[in-house]
Amino acid sequence: MASSPHYDAEFPPTQLGPDKSAQFGPRQLNIVWGNDGRYWKMPTKEAGEAGAAAELLQVCWLEVSGSIPCEMKKGNKYKISFTISLKPDAFGWNNCPVYVMAKFGKKGKYSWTKTILPASDQGTFNIDLEVECKDGSVQAETIYFGLYEVWSGKWKGGLLLHKATVKQAS
Repeated sequence: MASSPHYDAEFPPTQLGPDKSAQFGPRQLNIVWGNDGRYWKMPTKEAGEAGAAAELLQVCWLEVSGSIPCEMKKGNKYKISFTISLKPDAFGWNNCPVYVMAKFGKKGKYSWTKTILPASDQGTFNIDLEVECKDGSVQAETIYFGLYEVWSGKWKGGLLLHKATVKQAS
């Protein structure tokens, strides 16, 4: 039986910490094509624990996702951040929108933000999205979130995925 070409998260955080936040290293996220060395270079377990990034070699379908249980009270806000950088030889990102999306519960409605990535020599930066629980009666206790570029059909590479963070903002 062949193994999946997609990388499934290893030991993702299961709750927000005392500071009402959680950090996800690359190995704690689900990465489409992440288990295929032609497309992604994943850090070893030891390097991942030390903060090493996952390197996108080449894909035309960027999908990185995660989830975490959270407190679902009307008015609660959460900030989702993906910390990334582009290598000097990054390609395929010119005028290519990248989205951070999140929803409360599997049946929730997505909130999203669109970003055009800066030039490859800009260092490490965050793509942020703030989402608010507008209905305290939502029958969900999990935030699902992700980083996506699946619509352009362009091949792209040279992105370094450092981490994702979920933090309760209010």
